[in-house]
Amino acid sequence: MSQDKYIGKLIGNTGNPNDLKMILHDSFVARRGEFVKIAHQEREDEEVTYVLGRITSISRSNILYNSEMGDGLNSIELLPGTQMTGETLFGAIDLVGYKEARTGQIRIPRRPLDPGSKVLGVDYEFLAKFYQFDENKSIAIGNLIGYERGENIVPVYMDVNKLVTEHLAVLAMTGSGKSYTVGRIIERLVAQMNGTVVVFDTHGEYGKAFEKGTVHFNSDLEHIEDPKEKDNILFIQERLKKLQEAGGGIRVYTPQMEEFDYKYSGENNHLALQFDRFEMDDFEEILPGLTEPQQRVLDVALRYWKFKYPHPPRDIKDLRELLSGDLEELKSWDDLSDAESRALNGRSAAVASMKLKRVINEAKSFYTRAIGEPTDIYNLIGEMNEKNGRLIIVDLQGISDDAKQIVTALVSSEIMRAAADKQRPIRPCFLVYEEGHNYAPAGTPTISKKIIKKIAAEGRKFGVGFAIVSQRPSKLDADVTSQCNTIITMRLKNPDDQRFITKTSDMLTKADIDELPALSTGEALLTGRSIPAPLLVKVGTKALVHGGQSPEVVKEWGVFNG
Repeated sequence: MSQDKYIGKLIGNTGNPNDLKMILHDSFVARRGEFVKIAHQEREDEEVTYVLGRITSISRSNILYNSEMGDGLNSIELLPGTQMTGETLFGAIDLVGYKEARTGQIRIPRRPLDPGSKVLGVDYEFLAKFYQFDENKSIAIGNLIGYERGENIVPVYMDVNKLVTEHLAVLAMTGSGKSYTVGRIIERLVAQMNGTVVVFDTHGEYGKAFEKGTVHFNSDLEHIEDPKEKDNILFIQERLKKLQEAGGGIRVYTPQMEEFDYKYSGENNHLALQFDRFEMDDFEEILPGLTEPQQRVLDVALRYWKFKYPHPPRDIKDLRELLSGDLEELKSWDDLSDAESRALNGRSAAVASMKLKRVINEAKSFYTRAIGEPTDIYNLIGEMNEKNGRLIIVDLQGISDDAKQIVTALVSSEIMRAAADKQRPIRPCFLVYEEGHNYAPAGTPTISKKIIKKIAAEGRKFGVGFAIVSQRPSKLDADVTSQCNTIITMRLKNPDDQRFITKTSDMLTKADIDELPALSTGEALLTGRSIPAPLLVKVGTKALVHGGQSPEVVKEWGVFNG
């Protein structure tokens, strides 16, 4: 749209900035989702400026084709050359705000706009000046919808400092492109901003970029019309190559399983987590259903295990052997009273041992002497003086849900512990929890939710941010999502999920919520602190290969030749 193109006029009550009405000049002047501007004077002693708005809906009706006419519509015939009359065109506008001349901040008008004011189109120059950004501190996520083609492409940037430290939620139904969107963000955080990102890869989607132990780049770039965007992707790819050569780039950590060794051709790192890093309070979730006698014997075994092996790392198999034996070694420990020794029950110890064995066998991620060295969180994240950005993929595909939560909780806890160490701090980092409703569910106590809530509340002051990604927002813990100051919402049709977003975030208006079911794959509504104002965005192309796409089942089934 040309900057001065006439769209229509404001009508009715202009007191509500989220519910302005206009009458359109004709049916071709504007489309839903496009931006408009309206002249406004906030105070008598201030100059007239333009307020930016977004068209949230358009209604079009004609008295000749009124639905109440029923079957009579079939008999309506117009003579050739007769013009259509009786048509009405209305639009609804949601104000973004005006840019204050003195501070450059975007503000919503407190004085109602003038009824009858002209509504004008906006062009690239106006929007680019309105959404100013610092390229040194921002990443491009895509282009503004309605301005994503041709000469007037308007890229949308996100402030990295606010995105990372103030947390992110990415919410959408399956197939909307949420993981692809997260992939676009994290590869730029690593390559462009030289950051550290840790992805808890529930389904192995991100790991596809490092299959067979080599980095796989997206080569399908011919469809990109914008030369600047294409150059940016090539720059990201080149930066990732150099980071990989320098010891950063993509690193993959997996459970101790041959399937992962095959997937990554042995270039993966085996997780060797220290079980004694858990607090005693955590064992109710790790080993659910323990009775009081079983908890008592486990508590004694844990204390004796740490006494017998005073210098970590401690082999988790030694703990299990203490529980599965005859308990004489535990009962004879000088630190126990006679009453405590007599209370130790062999049957209770055996049950605790079996539950511990199940955890060990399912997770396959704990330290034993056979594996050599435990997982070093400082090597994983990088110390403060290290300058190589890295994407750490913790591939959890194929292990049980309980095991995924345990691994996620331990790694996250270790990161928070290292981040809070003032004598030896790690690099600031960004954690990504895919399928977040499994790790931080509403109303259900889980071992992983405890640490995620802690990061949500305290991570910012230690340089630890997170993104929670979910296809079922209503199943997420509200305390976690309420701490997310940037929200990316893609196609979302479930009414419960829509209501949950409305309740947990004051950044989305009713018009925004109404927009969500109609979004196409790859389109997103961005709101929050990392952008100047709510925006509809077409997410750009990824630099790395992503594994989240659905398979072409008809092609894979093949043709029956029998």
